Amino acid sequence: MSPHQKFVDHLAAGTLDADDASHALGCPACAALLPDGVPDVDGLRSSWLEAAHRELARPVRPWWALAAGLAGANAFLAAAAVATLEPWNWDGSRSGHGRLLGATALLAALVTVGALLALAPRQRWLRGVLGLAALAPVGVLLTTGGVATHPFLAGAHCLWTAVSLSAVPLAGGLFLLTRVAYSPLRALVVGLTCAGVGLLVLQLHCDGTQVHVLAFHLLPWVALGAATVLVRRRLPTSSYAP
Repeated sequence: MSPHQKFVDHLAAGTLDADDASHALGCPACAALLPDGVPDVDGLRSSWLEAAHRELARPVRPWWALAAGLAGANAFLAAAAVATLEPWNWDGSRSGHGRLLGATALLAALVTVGALLALAPRQRWLRGVLGLAALAPVGVLLTTGGVATHPFLAGAHCLWTAVSLSAVPLAGGLFLLTRVAYSPLRALVVGLTCAGVGLLVLQLHCDGTQVHVLAFHLLPWVALGAATVLVRRRLPTSSYAP
C-alpha cells in the first residue's frame, strides 16, 4: 500500500498517526484533505477551498444543450452524406420499402435521440439507448437481400466509408465524455450512437448480402463503439459530474 492510500484509509477511519502527518507535510494533495482539527499546512487547504469555490461559481452549460448539439451534428452529417452518396438502396432493396423505412427510422433514432439521452445524468436512459442499439443489427439484417456480384474484399470500401463518416461524431462524443466522470457504459453508448452515423448512411446506400453487411457494416460499428471505451479511458477528465 502506498503512503497516499494509507493516508486516505486512515483519514476515512479517523486514525491518522504521526506518519500520516509527516507524509502530509510533503504531499500537498493529502495535506488539503486534512480535517479542520489538524493545522493547515502552509495554507494549502484554504487555497484549495478557494479554487473549488471559484470552480463551482463558473457558469456551466446544461448537459442537454451539449447533447443536443451532438445529436444535431449527427443528423446533419448523416443527411449530407445520404444526399451526397445517393440512397441507391431505396430502389434496389429486395426486402421491401416497409422494412427499409423501419430500419432507417431505428438508426435515425439511435444517432439523434440516442445521442441526446446517452449524455443524460440518469443511468436508466443509458440502458434504454443500449437496448435501442441492440435492436439496430436486427433491423439492418432484416433488410438485407442483395446478391453477391463482386469479390468479398471488394466490399471493404463500405468499411472505410463507415469509419470516415463516424470520425467527426466520435471526436465530438469523446470531447463531451471528458466533461463527465468516466463510465464504460456511457462511453460505449456514446460510441455506438456516434458510429451509427456511418451505419445509417450505408443502410440507405448499400444493398449488400448478409455476409457483406455483417462484415463491413455491423462489425465496424461495434468495433468503433468498443474503441470509444478504450480511448475515453486514456483521456483526462475535466469534470467529475455524474
